[in-house]
Amino acid sequence: MKKILYILSVILAGTFQSCTKNFEETNKNPNQFNSPDAEAIFTGVAKATVDQMERNNYLFFWTYSNFFAIDGGTARYGSGDDTNWQQMYVNVLGNINQLKKRYKDNPQYANRIQIAEIWECYAYSYLVGIYGPIPYSQAMMTNTPIIEFDDENTIYASLLERLKKAADGLKLTGADTFTPDVVFNGDLLKWKKFANSLRLRIALRCLRNQPEAAEAAIRELMTDETLLMQGVADNAKLSYGTGEGNEAPYFIRLVKNTIADGDFPKLNDYLFTNFRSYKDPRLGAYFEPVPVADQYAMLDTLASTADDTLRIVSYKIPHLGSPKSPAILPAWGLIGQSPISGTVFKNFSKPKASILASNKPFSIMDYAEVCFMKAEAKYLNYGGAKTAEEYYKEAVTVNFTTWGIAASASDYLNTNGIKWDTQGKGFNYYTGLVNTDIPLDNLTKIWTQRWINYYPDGAFDAWCLQRRTLSLDLPPLTNAGNPNLNSTITDIPDRWEFPNVERTYNPTGYNNAIAKFGANDLPTVSLKFAKPVVRRDWNTARAFYDPKYIQKWYGPTIQSLAAAGIPYVLVNKFVRP
Repeated sequence: MKKILYILSVILAGTFQSCTKNFEETNKNPNQFNSPDAEAIFTGVAKATVDQMERNNYLFFWTYSNFFAIDGGTARYGSGDDTNWQQMYVNVLGNINQLKKRYKDNPQYANRIQIAEIWECYAYSYLVGIYGPIPYSQAMMTNTPIIEFDDENTIYASLLERLKKAADGLKLTGADTFTPDVVFNGDLLKWKKFANSLRLRIALRCLRNQPEAAEAAIRELMTDETLLMQGVADNAKLSYGTGEGNEAPYFIRLVKNTIADGDFPKLNDYLFTNFRSYKDPRLGAYFEPVPVADQYAMLDTLASTADDTLRIVSYKIPHLGSPKSPAILPAWGLIGQSPISGTVFKNFSKPKASILASNKPFSIMDYAEVCFMKAEAKYLNYGGAKTAEEYYKEAVTVNFTTWGIAASASDYLNTNGIKWDTQGKGFNYYTGLVNTDIPLDNLTKIWTQRWINYYPDGAFDAWCLQRRTLSLDLPPLTNAGNPNLNSTITDIPDRWEFPNVERTYNPTGYNNAIAKFGANDLPTVSLKFAKPVVRRDWNTARAFYDPKYIQKWYGPTIQSLAAAGIPYVLVNKFVRP
């Protein structure tokens, strides 16, 4: 496996025109084989896809999803770059197209063609979720001066049909599969279940803009759940190795290469507030504790069980989320001192080292997500053998088990706001702009837990989920670093702008695509699958500092600090008024 990935990492970079003219000259790879076999092509395609997804997560989607805060570069709510377009259309879709053309008429490759079809649908579902209209039906044409963009509705309807056809077309007996298969190790049944689970993901995403096709797909899949992933053994993932050329992009960027602490991913403050609000043990499962010497020392007022006194004390806390709004913005009229005044990058929590390991598999889709999707489908009355609550509980339990904290799942599921038919009172975001309350509505619980389950690899799907549901009350980012948004206070982008190469080499196709929006090519244009956004004027929002989300870390009394063995400094002691 390691040797194969190393060899094939340099095989396929793209000699095929995809959706813009002149790509074939600018993207040639002198190392490409003249006649690679199907296995070589697919392995290179799968690796190129996941490599690009990991890159996009670091640069964009980790910030959009509110998993991490990354201060440097384009991560501050930038709206894409040309690299993603080129890599996905040339190295991924271009090479899949060549595989299909080369082997489509050979009956010995029938299953491999269906697998290539499934992966192509996966790649297109990624692109349409990012941009909206994209080259699709004409994407691989080479003899036309104009490459037209298909609209979202056309693409989603086609993807649902193609995935069903590919899943149904797989013949589960015989040896016709990729060898090696870097995703499912040649298990055709797992490919079939992945195709159907991907169809469920896409159908739920486009319920708003393609209700008829989406509902039909969901009902079919919920009628026969054996078509979907059945357990964690069915998880779709691509593994990396430990040798040169085989390492995961997360590892290469964040561990192998030298990176400033300010550019290193840190725990996002909104996710942190959610974790703190519901005593979520995934805080410690997802993130490393800050080294004691660098832990933030906070002031807190604690009671005593021994007398009627209050004590102002200073003690260190093991985790802290990096703020989106570190500056006191005059427009908000904030007064007093920030509860995290004086923090620096080293005070914030980093991801678990295992997430950044060179051989960490990239999660394409897992069983917990499928359970969350089934919970939503059942809640919406699209069928299913279990209740929505049962699917929901199973999903949370599978997530906890995956992260090695299965013993904590029961207590967590009995917490108000997490427990079915309850509401939860969360902490305010530290500037008071939003809070992490969870309403009585159970659908919001499903979406909230599905969001947390997407950490860390599914950041793109977390972004899609938020745009589709607006279920998270997200705070804005200040100093967003995107001049097109014309503001220092911004929300997450609704889409990416089309790349410059389209404006240059495919201007007619580009302009026709813009016309499909009836607006412009800005990141504030909502895609059709997304819930309409009612934008708030953050400049006039009521803001106030609220330190409660980090207070009483070990309990409300001075005795609770002592019981936890936490050293503290007594600042003042006075009788309770």
